[in-house]
Amino acid sequence: MSKISAGLFILALAVHIVSGELGQAMIALGSKILLMPILFGVWLRKIGLNSIFKKSIFLGMIMCWLGDILLIYQRVDGVYFILGLSAFLLGHIGYIVAFTRTGDEGHNIALIKRQGWVMVLVFAYGYFFFKRLEPHLGEMIFPVILYTIVICLMLLMAVNRYERVERKSFQLVVIGAILFVASDSILAWNKFVDPLVFSHTLIMSTYGLAQLFIASGAMIQGNNESVITDSSRSV
Repeated sequence: MSKISAGLFILALAVHIVSGELGQAMIALGSKILLMPILFGVWLRKIGLNSIFKKSIFLGMIMCWLGDILLIYQRVDGVYFILGLSAFLLGHIGYIVAFTRTGDEGHNIALIKRQGWVMVLVFAYGYFFFKRLEPHLGEMIFPVILYTIVICLMLLMAVNRYERVERKSFQLVVIGAILFVASDSILAWNKFVDPLVFSHTLIMSTYGLAQLFIASGAMIQGNNESVITDSSRSV
């Protein structure tokens, strides 16, 4: 991703966080709605949609954007939280599908087959964090179980790209996936267990950077796919 695009995204994120903390609702709303379109606008312009990987990342971005919009209205009606959660769930599924499309031809054994403890570690975090939330969830217990499983799987598939894609792409996507789990963990704790000081800043800074890192890492793979495709056509 270009420095200009990344800078524009970070600027919009900073405006959203600061305006939210200062109670400037309209500015916070506008800047939040603007965040994901910056990323998927760059994706459409620079990467395109001519493979399952590219379409899946784009779907993930679109569903997360829809989730952002729906969560704006959760204070009006609780159903919007469920709808927003569902949109993010679909967004994670899009990322999961993309992360399994590494472009690798099977020469490298997947990390989770070589190092099974990685899978245990990721799902252990999901399990123990859920157990802390469980007494506070009420009717939300089953949606949260499902969401926890899916986001842990998203992180696991990001880690599983190790040595199957370019190193920088792997690193950026893994950092993004970890930040996404952190953001959702903070959000869940703040909503269901105990309100946190500066929760808005914590949730949105980790979420925004998560999306930026995932998009940046995915763009490296997407560009590599484009080079391979162009080379194949020229043969």
